[in-house]
Amino acid sequence: MTFPWHIEALNPPFGDPGFILRHNYSGQALLFDLGDLHRLSAKSILKVSHIFISHGHIDHLIGFDHLLRLTLNRSKHLHIYGPPGIIEMVGHKLQGYCWNLTAHYELLITVHDIHEKTIEQSTFACRQKFNPEPTTTRPRKNVTIFKSSTFSIAAATLDHGIPCLAFALNEPLQVKIRPEELKRRDWSPGPWLSKVRQALQAKSPPDTIIEIAGRNYQLQEVAEAIALIRPGLKIAYVTDVGFTQQNLQKLLPLIKGADLLLCEAAFLESAADKAEVSRHLTAAQAGELAYRVQAKRLQLFHFSPRHTEEKEAFYQQAGEHFSGPIS
Repeated sequence: MTFPWHIEALNPPFGDPGFILRHNYSGQALLFDLGDLHRLSAKSILKVSHIFISHGHIDHLIGFDHLLRLTLNRSKHLHIYGPPGIIEMVGHKLQGYCWNLTAHYELLITVHDIHEKTIEQSTFACRQKFNPEPTTTRPRKNVTIFKSSTFSIAAATLDHGIPCLAFALNEPLQVKIRPEELKRRDWSPGPWLSKVRQALQAKSPPDTIIEIAGRNYQLQEVAEAIALIRPGLKIAYVTDVGFTQQNLQKLLPLIKGADLLLCEAAFLESAADKAEVSRHLTAAQAGELAYRVQAKRLQLFHFSPRHTEEKEAFYQQAGEHFSGPIS
């Protein structure tokens, strides 16, 4: 499968965690976690609109100030999603500076606290010295916490001693129209093509009526004639979670079938006891996760510095459980 996303680790595997994902066609960019961002270009960072934070430990949030510094005088609306308490954490960071010269700045930062059944949000406006607007609450009906025409993000709350979010990016069904078939049938492009794409992505009934040039056709008939359809891509991000039954019950359904699993591998098996105590994964457990959810590819990150001289062992131990490509 051709990846429509360019995916780049924020740092080498022994450095701060996180990834930037850039969509090749829409220009959208997002971040999974906010580790040290200094290896990224300013151009890349300025494309980011949505940030998904797993939890509030310093190595996952230290890049916030760098992001803020670059976007401060931009006309931009950033959205940050994170576990309960992320609104308060971001608010404290913003109040750590003086904002007496920013009344004309247009930057907005909306922060979303992800709870099991609700999502709370508050917006911080630079022109208001980043004093937060009143928090609002909306119901959370399922695992999805964000949705756009390009992708959606689902999340599960796991245990790292504190709530820690795992994420899964899901693309909608990909529908490509075959122009040669349109021409062969003398069907002129028009708004009806968008209706076909939307109906297919919404999994509308096959007998849904589509009107083309004054004549009615069934959706299935049109799709078989002019469309190439493939499942949307799925990218999962998992970090800082204990390999416990309670976590696995929530995590496995979230990341099942991932085309790419971005997964921490903090420790080698020689330090499995340390992984258990600190609620992290070993490389072997990362490989087992990839195997159990039938992931197509596995990318490891967030290695403990205690194993600095044993880098290749991470890939070897993960590969004992997962036979797919590992990077």
